Amino acid sequence: MSRIHYFGDGYLLEKEGEVRQSTWVCLFNPSSRAAEYRFTFYYERSEPTTLSLTVAAKTGINRHLVSCPEVHQNERFGAKVEASEPGVVQITTGYYGLEDKHDWYTRAMHSVICGTRLSKKNYYADALVIDNPGKRLKEPEWAFILNPNLTPANVVLHAFYANGKKINYPFTVGAERVLPIFMDELVIKNTIFGAYYTSDVPVAVQQTRLIEEEDRKTIRACFSVMARTDLKG
Repeated sequence: MSRIHYFGDGYLLEKEGEVRQSTWVCLFNPSSRAAEYRFTFYYERSEPTTLSLTVAAKTGINRHLVSCPEVHQNERFGAKVEASEPGVVQITTGYYGLEDKHDWYTRAMHSVICGTRLSKKNYYADALVIDNPGKRLKEPEWAFILNPNLTPANVVLHAFYANGKKINYPFTVGAERVLPIFMDELVIKNTIFGAYYTSDVPVAVQQTRLIEEEDRKTIRACFSVMARTDLKG
C-alpha cells in the first residue's frame, strides 16, 4: 500500500462518431481513519486540473470520472494521486461500440492497479503491434508517459526485438504533461519486443493494447499494465 499513486492512461471519449471510452477510479482505504485523496490530472496539451475525494475508514468506493467536471472530456489524461492514509488506487476503463447506448454494457474493459513511484527506468515485457494484411483482427498498442515534474522529460524507448534488433526511439514529454505514443506508427509490427524506457527525470509509463475487428471497428478485448520501475532509480 502507498500514499502516492500514478497512472498514465485515462480517457473520457464522448465524441459523436467515435468508439466511446470511459474511466473510473476505484479507491480502497483499509486504514482505521478516513483518507483524503487529492488527484492531479495531467493532459497532453492542457494545464493540470485537481479533484479531492474522501474515503471513510475501511471502505472501498469508485467514482466514474465522467461525473466529475474537474476532469476534461475528449482529452487523454494521466494522474498523480496523493492520499493521507496508505491504500490502493485502481483505474478501470471501458470501451463501447459506435451503436451502443450509454446504459449498455462495455464491449471490453481493462483494470490496472496504479504505480506507486516514478522512475528514470521503466520496463514491460509484452510489447507487440499486430497488423497483418488481410487479417480482420488487429492489435494496436499505445504507451502513455506521465511527467508530473516541473521540467520536461527527455525519454528514450529502447526496443529489444525477438529477432535480435535493438532500436531506440526518443521523445520529449512536456512539464506536467502526459504523452500518448501510438506504437503502430513507430515500431516494427508483428514482432514482439521488450520495452525499456530511460528518462532524465523520473516518470511513469503505462502500456495499453487492444484487440479490434478492422471491418466493424469493434473492440473485442484489451489489456493495460503499469511499467515495472527500477528500484534504484
